[in-house]
Amino acid sequence: MTIDVDLGEIERLAGQGLTKKQIAYCLGIGESTLYDKQKRDPEFLEAIKKGKAKGINTITNALYESGKGGNVTAQIFYLKNRQPDKWSDRRQHEHTGKDGGPITHEARPFRFGVSGPTAET
Repeated sequence: MTIDVDLGEIERLAGQGLTKKQIAYCLGIGESTLYDKQKRDPEFLEAIKKGKAKGINTITNALYESGKGGNVTAQIFYLKNRQPDKWSDRRQHEHTGKDGGPITHEARPFRFGVSGPTAET
């Protein structure tokens, strides 16, 4: 089956953030046909990739401009994603035993009614 497509239209649809399934629907073809087409036609696949990149660039610029304009949420989002090592809310901590070895556990006897360390300690 031969499909004639307008690569500019493919790029435009992908640039608007549509999924491949949605692009296929807009083109009036099945999703499997779209995947077959992109496997056989490098220009078709390139149009999808280029459109996606343009869409992401548009949103990135809008986020950046919003952050520059004082939108604190946009600023936080931007920084957390651009420099996660400096701006992440999460911190990873690793615990090790003596001299960097594995953590060991020591069981000590416990006796009810006795305060302080046991005689065995």
